[in-house]
Amino acid sequence: MNRTARSVWATLATTALAVAAFATLGTQAPDTASASSDPAASAARADTPASGIQQQWPTLRTGAQGSTVTTLQQLLTARGHSLTADGEFGPLTEAAVRAFQAQHGLQADGIVGPQTWSALRSGAPSAKRTAPHPATYTLKFTKNWNDPQNSRLALLRDGKVVVSYRAGSGKDFSRNECTSSTGWLPSGTYRVEGHTTNRGADAMPWNEPAVQGYVIELADKVCKPVSGQKAVNRTDLFIHSEMKADGTQGYSIFEDDSLRRWEDDRDYKSSGCIKLRPDHIKGLFHQLDRAGWPKNLTLQVS
Repeated sequence: MNRTARSVWATLATTALAVAAFATLGTQAPDTASASSDPAASAARADTPASGIQQQWPTLRTGAQGSTVTTLQQLLTARGHSLTADGEFGPLTEAAVRAFQAQHGLQADGIVGPQTWSALRSGAPSAKRTAPHPATYTLKFTKNWNDPQNSRLALLRDGKVVVSYRAGSGKDFSRNECTSSTGWLPSGTYRVEGHTTNRGADAMPWNEPAVQGYVIELADKVCKPVSGQKAVNRTDLFIHSEMKADGTQGYSIFEDDSLRRWEDDRDYKSSGCIKLRPDHIKGLFHQLDRAGWPKNLTLQVS
């Protein structure tokens, strides 16, 4: 059982004990050692019964002991003021009482009278399981400076790798981020603009896009120029493979290298995008389908 689950069950148990204890209060005689022995002091306090309200529980203050103090400590714990239910009204219990009273607009004197008991009773929460926070998914492209076409693209869930694939970016081993259609993808953070499994399906044969099929579209990025070089806004950036618009592999009839068929590792080269093998990009889509395609999905390139 993980720490969160143990905490939830501990709160449930504490609240259940406190509620059960309150069910018996008023039907049993209070601990005489726990009750106030100074009626005049009790009457002078602000925490006294309002008109028409009868005192049903003993007034408790520092030094009190017994089962009623244990009930008080259980109720304070159920309200978020963690205490050991040892039946001893000591400094820690007094501090918790003062804090609780201040939170509920009562005189924070550390003395538990009818108004404090009433606030504890009406406010004792039932422990509920909280909904887990949605996972954070991130794509991460790690450049291989020794071999650009042997870089890595990973999908991370809350910072932990879910899947990782070999990936390429750029042509002819170019590491120049500011060379359009040749240099590899500029470093930085990219917003994922959209995704599709059939890019180019509606295009006419004479106007087909070079990138087809399973495609993740990335936002444009301005490169980081080196000394003496001008910055370039890199556009038409994708995570993709080589395939037909319907995701299948094409045939090469008139050329050795087809944009519609993955031949071998030489196909990792790209015009500055990120390229995966066809089965790998389909696997990546499968993982993101399972995650519901997070709306704030980003790509980190370094």
